[in-house]
Amino acid sequence: MDQARAERGLWVFAGVAAVLFALRIVMAYLSLPLAAAGLASLVATVVFVAAPILALFSAARFQWTALHGLFFLVGGVIAHAGGYLLAEKVLGGRGVGAVVLLAFAQTGLMFWCLGLGALVAQRITDRNLLLPIALFLAGFDMFLVFSPTGPTKMLVQQKPEVFQAVAMSVPRVAGPEEAVGAVQALAYVGPADLFFLAMFFIALFKFGMRTRETLVAIIPVLLAYLVVVLYLGSVRIGGVSLAMLPALLPIGATVLLVNVREFRLTTQEKVSTAIVGVLAVGMALLGLVLASRQKSTSQPAPSPKVGVPVTPELPDSSAPAGRGL
Repeated sequence: MDQARAERGLWVFAGVAAVLFALRIVMAYLSLPLAAAGLASLVATVVFVAAPILALFSAARFQWTALHGLFFLVGGVIAHAGGYLLAEKVLGGRGVGAVVLLAFAQTGLMFWCLGLGALVAQRITDRNLLLPIALFLAGFDMFLVFSPTGPTKMLVQQKPEVFQAVAMSVPRVAGPEEAVGAVQALAYVGPADLFFLAMFFIALFKFGMRTRETLVAIIPVLLAYLVVVLYLGSVRIGGVSLAMLPALLPIGATVLLVNVREFRLTTQEKVSTAIVGVLAVGMALLGLVLASRQKSTSQPAPSPKVGVPVTPELPDSSAPAGRGL
């Protein structure tokens, strides 16, 4: 790969991060009529889902080393944690300073997810390892999200403010009756999704696989996934709420389906991958069974406690509530 082109990828990543940083600040002070607010929020959803994916893809071209990954990881964590704590604990989440710091924290999130993805991708020494990795991650993520005792579900339900602090927010535009000057969130994307996207993109470039085709496929897949979460979030299927879906499943499936011809497995690798696949299916089914059992024995949920953040609502009561992937 051309070195100059690879280095330009990092500048593209930084440029996209800067644009999203500015947009978050602008949107915090933007208020539109009801119909316009809904349309603007829809456009923002596309931008804030597609742009980080494009940014991670561009940065994946870079010739990553462990030192580069560590630098992005440490710097991003400091920016993310520091920005959030200063905004919420010192400034109370309101005012220009808090809005800027929260936008800065979201930028830091992108940086540390990229750095962690680079560090993990450095440890992948064979393209064939992507197969069992994708299978295991999909199954494990389904278990974590579906299982009522899984840490992901428990965190979202019992400590939503913690999840919202570490996740990437998809901002929305305030309606005419809403106050401006604070971050309005439509949905949240877990950091694991960004981290593993970065890891897969870097690995695909590293092994010379179908990078562009993967990008073209994965953006509409994840956008469609988010639409399901937002507009069908109130639907439950077999004890599973569509408001929370495991995003690593479509990410891993897309990577594998697009690059299936790139894998050349030995007999031993086929057996090992099949075992991992069975394990992944088992974890997913276990999560579904536990979720179904909880549904059959669950009691009406208590009212939210005072001071505990609840899912933010859109300006239009008929529009979907904010959700998390």
